[in-house]
Amino acid sequence: MDVVLTPIGSEGLAWSLKDRLGRPLGKVQSSGPSGTFEIMPEDGSRLDGVVRLHASLDATMAAIERYMGGACQVDSQDWD
Repeated sequence: MDVVLTPIGSEGLAWSLKDRLGRPLGKVQSSGPSGTFEIMPEDGSRLDGVVRLHASLDATMAAIERYMGGACQVDSQDWD
């Protein structure tokens, strides 16, 4: 299943996670410029069970791709 990360707000620290049909899967939250990235799955979503903490956004996206068996892309057109 393909997953799309959409930036939330203008700070670049959070992204919503949805499948290509727009169904919510959760979100990704960064702890700051040099911190970790955490995947926070929606209750009951297909992301339940994914490894949550990662060192970079790229590593986070790669983990989502492996777990979901599809592509994971950033939709950068929706910045506030």
